[in-house]
Amino acid sequence: MPAEANKAVSPLSWVIITGLGFVLFVAAAVILMIFSTKAASLSPQLYFFLLIFAALIASGFLFGALKAHAKYSGQLHNGTLALGGPAVIFCLIIYFGLKLKPEADSFDAKFIVFGDESKNELVNGGLLKVLFNKPDSARIENGVVTFNEQPVTLLGKSITVTPTVAGYYQKSEQITIPVDGRTPVELHLKKKPDSLIVSGLVVDMQGQPVPDVLIVLADGLYKTNADQLGNFSLTLPIKDGTELPVRIYAGKKLRFNSTQIFSSKVPLTLQLNKL
Repeated sequence: MPAEANKAVSPLSWVIITGLGFVLFVAAAVILMIFSTKAASLSPQLYFFLLIFAALIASGFLFGALKAHAKYSGQLHNGTLALGGPAVIFCLIIYFGLKLKPEADSFDAKFIVFGDESKNELVNGGLLKVLFNKPDSARIENGVVTFNEQPVTLLGKSITVTPTVAGYYQKSEQITIPVDGRTPVELHLKKKPDSLIVSGLVVDMQGQPVPDVLIVLADGLYKTNADQLGNFSLTLPIKDGTELPVRIYAGKKLRFNSTQIFSSKVPLTLQLNKL
């Protein structure tokens, strides 16, 4: 530090300046720790910022308030490197601060679950089962699942995940946990085609079951026959609540022609028209 600067700023002023700097440093550290689960989880950028701040405070206090002296010389790229004054302490604090940087012993494993390949649909509901060091599972909320406090030994390792979501195929797959412990893992599920099991009863005008009639749905797209007791059942690739035209033939005569709403919860009763 130039002699003119030492004369311009008294040691007491340096004590006040560095004291205020230290207070600001502590306040910044406390705020950052409040918004982090632990000090070790600070990002490298935030940690380096705090380290620079601490190095500047220490250098200012030692050389401005205490009038300390320091000098370092060494070889660098076939030349001689010489540092004097505050630069020595500043560099030493940065070096040892980075060397002794605290390392997190755990991380939060985050998964984002999509209902398609285009990332247009997030899955909500169901479970995501994972096999870390031991089996674990958690509910999928708005497409996101987080498993907290996982050991850092899992970073970069391959684990087995199994999404269990209604309407989607359940398939186990191997994924690799990102080595940074921060990047979420994306999972893309495959949706099952719509399927509905419908059942019903065919009756005549007196409410008696009518056997062996032909039931034609959706203008011939689907067909089935009633059994000897007038009951029928079939699986359709439609959603619950779909409305379809229905025709029923007894022999070659059309005995029923109407539109019906299909549901797996409510069986149909189809009454034939009078001949």
